[in-house]
This record gives sequence, C-alpha cells and structure tokens, in this order.
Amino acid sequence: MSGPTPPRMAVVIPVLDEAAHLADLLADLDAQDLPASEFEVIVLDGGSTDGTQDILSGHAPKSGHGFLVLENPKRTVPHARNLAMKHLSDDVGLLVELIGHVRIPSDHLSSRRQAWSDAEGRHDERLVALGVRVLGPERPATMVEGWVDGALRSRFGRGGGQFAAFSTAGPTKVPAFATHRRSAVEAVGGWDASYVTSQDSDLSMRLLAQGGVVERDPSVTVRMHRRASLRGHWRMAVRYGYWRGRLLRSHPGRADPREFAPLFGAVLCCLLLATAPSWLPLPVGAYLVVLLGAGLASTFTAGMLSHVLGVPFCLVMLHTGFSLGLLRSLVLGPPKKRDR
Repeated sequence: MSGPTPPRMAVVIPVLDEAAHLADLLADLDAQDLPASEFEVIVLDGGSTDGTQDILSGHAPKSGHGFLVLENPKRTVPHARNLAMKHLSDDVGLLVELIGHVRIPSDHLSSRRQAWSDAEGRHDERLVALGVRVLGPERPATMVEGWVDGALRSRFGRGGGQFAAFSTAGPTKVPAFATHRRSAVEAVGGWDASYVTSQDSDLSMRLLAQGGVVERDPSVTVRMHRRASLRGHWRMAVRYGYWRGRLLRSHPGRADPREFAPLFGAVLCCLLLATAPSWLPLPVGAYLVVLLGAGLASTFTAGMLSHVLGVPFCLVMLHTGFSLGLLRSLVLGPPKKRDR
C-alpha cells in the first residue's frame, strides 16, 4: 500500500528591487526535480523600480508549476507573507520561505520534503517549522561581498541565527528560510507585520509558545548573496541590531549572549579607561588578535589576500552597527533606510 500523499508546497518570495538575482532563482525553481504539480510559487513585489517587474511579467515556468505574481503595497516581508496566505491553493500544506537573492540546487524542494518527513517522523504534527543551512555565494560578485561573506562565515560574525553553521539536525529557536506547517502558522495569526526584520524569529517564538517543535536540518541548503557594499553591510548590521532589540522585549528567551559580547567589551574598555588605563591594552589587544585570526582564516579559505584586512574591517562594522542598533531600539524608532 502507498503511504499518505505528501502535502503540496507553496514557495513564497517577497521581492523589492531584485533584478540582479531574481531571474537566477526563478530558473532554479524551474529546474527542481520535484514534480511541478507538487508545488506552486508566489512572488510578491513591493514596488520595484529596477526591472524586477519586467522579469516577473516575462516569466513563464517551463516546468509548468503554479506561478502567481502579486503586488505588495505595504512593501515589507511580513506583509508579503501574510498576503500570500490569502492566495494559497486549498491543498497547500507547507510554506517555503525564500527571498529574491538566493540560489537553490535542483533537489532543493525534494530535499526539504524529505527533511520534513524525517523530522515529522520524530515529532508527528507537533513539528511546525524546519530551517535550512545558509551558505554564501559560490563566487562573490565584488571584493566587498567576499569580505562580508568571510565575516559572516567567521565564528565571530555568524551568531546562532540565519548565518549559523551547524552539521546535525536538531531543535532551534531561529530556523532560517524555514518550511512551515500552514495550519500552525494560521493558528497563531501569521506574521506580525510590526516587525520589518526579525518577523520570522517572532513567529518561531510564538509557535514554540504554543507547544510546537522547531528544528533545522543541514541537508537542505540555500546560497545567499551578501551585501556588495560597505554601506549596505553597515545598514544591515544596524537594522538587525535594532529589530533584535525590539524582538527581545516580547521574547526575552530569544536572547543569545554572543550578540551582547561587543557591547560588553565596549563597556569594559570604557570602565578600564576611567579606572585602570594600564589594563586597557589587554582587551583591546585580545580583540585585535581575534580579528586578525578571522582575517587570516578567511584568507586561506577564500584564497584572497585582501581578506586579511577586509574581513576584520567588516567584523568591526558588524559588531559596532549591531550594538548601536540594540541601543537605538531602547530610545529611538527604526532605521528608515533599507539596506538592499
């Protein structure tokens, strides 16, 4: 006897000015080895002005999978994902999160389905979300993108969230580019649109609070393009720090001590400067050694000499921007400029 029919998937992709990358992702989806009848794609455009809309209007999937383009007048990712929920086919049971600047292998959706089946075998219908491993681009488009990728791959830059490195399947609070059980998302009211960033972390925390199981599996991967400019990297760091601070007000259990280390280090240096300046070179020197080590490691991994200084510089930007964003969340409103 055959087993139960696997639920159909809906791949939901919010986009805004993604002309540089979107065509590649659409081609990747067209090349999936999962039968076209078993998934559909919904792209939600937030008012692109760079040619993204032309790419979407001219795209017709060769494999025949469902393809729907919607306008997202409120522009943000949570608004897009909630809007997509209103346009799903009735038989869609799983929601797949992607964005416009990722690449996926041809077995991506079938690997997601297998990973979901494996996790569901352990947890039954308590399984509500399953994240994937996020990798950097195979070939950075610019020197700066290579530095940013090196910084985010470093243990001193990746943290435990979207950029986490992990090798075994297991529980997590922050699944990246997750597969979600549709009924579970509907039961908690979807994505909270008050979060411009960190909306996925907020959703995961609410799903966990309802008794759901959230896991991640390294057998499923996406490759994500990094920021290609130092300005974009800085804005990302500040924005992530701000929204992480906002998130922790509602979900203090999401806190990761590693994310506060740069802030604690800065406070320590200020205290030493005021009370025992002769000791100040110790933490400063230790930090410089850590940065240099990260730069050297990335140089050997990437084979690019510029990483010796570029990666430490991007790490300093990441630590400083994220910490300033955390502090900003206590007294000011969100950053107004987007970083892509």
